[in-house]
Amino acid sequence: MSFIKQLITPIERTIFQTDVALFHSLLSDEKLKSIDYVDNRLLVMVGIGILNRTINLEDYLVAVVSQKWKFNKHVEIGETISLKYCIHFDKQIKKRYVYDIHIELFADNQTVAEGIWGVMLNNKI
Repeated sequence: MSFIKQLITPIERTIFQTDVALFHSLLSDEKLKSIDYVDNRLLVMVGIGILNRTINLEDYLVAVVSQKWKFNKHVEIGETISLKYCIHFDKQIKKRYVYDIHIELFADNQTVAEGIWGVMLNNKI
């Protein structure tokens, strides 16, 4: 597996009460709207959204082939999320390329989550 690049993105995203309420309404989970911390699944979605704004995966993404996440602490509503990532080339399958993207999510300069997002792209980075 070869190292491709590492970026610290200047893009940040504050999590609002509306984000949490909309997320739980998508889940049809009305009772959880009053919780003061952010669901880990929503945290991953926000992180992937920031990542996509940085490297524009929409034009090249074929499939998500794996995900593995570790959460270090809850993120509270009102906290601002940023991320750091590095991309590792894993393998080529015909005309497709598989990469592991190592992601660290931060809130107030503390690592709140770490993950590896395995993706298949139709173009080489």
